[in-house]
Amino acid sequence: MRPAVFLDRDDTLIECRRLPTPAPPAKAGDLTDPALVRLLPGVAEGLTLLAGAGFALVVISNQGVVARGGATCERVEEINRRVSEAVVRAGGPRIDAFYFCPYHPQGGPGEFSREHPWRKPAPGMIVAASEELGLDLARSWLIGDVERDIEAGVAAGLRASRCLLIGEDRKLPDLQAAAEVVVAEVAGDRVLRGVEVAAVDLRPLEEGALDDARTRETVLASARSIAEQHGVRLVELGVADGALRLGVRADRMLALGFAAEVRRATNAWHRARTGSALWPGDAG
Repeated sequence: MRPAVFLDRDDTLIECRRLPTPAPPAKAGDLTDPALVRLLPGVAEGLTLLAGAGFALVVISNQGVVARGGATCERVEEINRRVSEAVVRAGGPRIDAFYFCPYHPQGGPGEFSREHPWRKPAPGMIVAASEELGLDLARSWLIGDVERDIEAGVAAGLRASRCLLIGEDRKLPDLQAAAEVVVAEVAGDRVLRGVEVAAVDLRPLEEGALDDARTRETVLASARSIAEQHGVRLVELGVADGALRLGVRADRMLALGFAAEVRRATNAWHRARTGSALWPGDAG
């Protein structure tokens, strides 16, 4: 079975939040005009990376505008076709499938004005896609722009560390940045857009040490600070399965040197706080 990357549509693939407010009963953020479909920066490039790494591309989108009476299901499908065409025109791959939920519990009169297991943060669209397309959820990822996207992925059984938030004010500003994180983990060291990406894991001496919120946040903040000081480009930074994961756009030796500096600085902090090292191999 193929793994997939599940993708939110609005403000993940295409601009919606900044579009002019449509006529009622649609509301701000609803896209009702196919002519307004515009890809966000990095979308075609990011989808190309993901497809090249063997992932199915599946869009899962809440479309409560249908329940509100601002658009029909046919109009949503037309907009989805425009999105797919725009990706191909920009040099990207074909999207494998689109799923959308037209239901909303606060819609207007009609059949769609109710809650539904497909409406994110519920996992229904992901579960349905995995069954219908034969997808491997254990190796799948999700990329979205709001917390309910992440909640839907986790509820469907995806690892929380594989559910990525993107946005201008986030660590991952766009889909291309998120795609680089995905393929870096899947492929290990890899060349992306001509620049090598290396991933290094640091596992603490004591299992569960990074579950402590203060320790975890200090380690993450230290890694960001050291990267900024030394001009290192981080493409992934987080804690997964009890280990610190550092993904660096650099060759393997530079990545190992960066990890060693993070290890040294955080060991010193941890020893001053607790009297013991955080990472193995440092006698102090």
